[in-house]
Amino acid sequence: MPEDGNLLFWAMIIGGLVLFLFLPQFLARRRQQKREADLQIGDSVMTIGGFIGDLTYFDPEGNLARIRLAEGVEVRILPSAISGKRTPPTTGLDDSGMDEPPPV
Repeated sequence: MPEDGNLLFWAMIIGGLVLFLFLPQFLARRRQQKREADLQIGDSVMTIGGFIGDLTYFDPEGNLARIRLAEGVEVRILPSAISGKRTPPTTGLDDSGMDEPPPV
């Protein structure tokens, strides 16, 4: 009988390790794949480095994307570097998205 309890203990330990080590990575990969599947050319996106631009080219099979940061400035990035779509702020900011500097 003591061997059955010992076997159950080790099965629970191994099950817990699998749950805590592999499940979060699996779920994060699924979220990233869903985000990439939702991307469309012309979407405003933000990269993991903080760059904000418009998606101009997207090829998930070729593992390449391009975003336009400003007029005449386009950069190539990996699709996995896109953290997600960006919605414009709904605050009272002007078109540039920047507040006016405070008066001196």
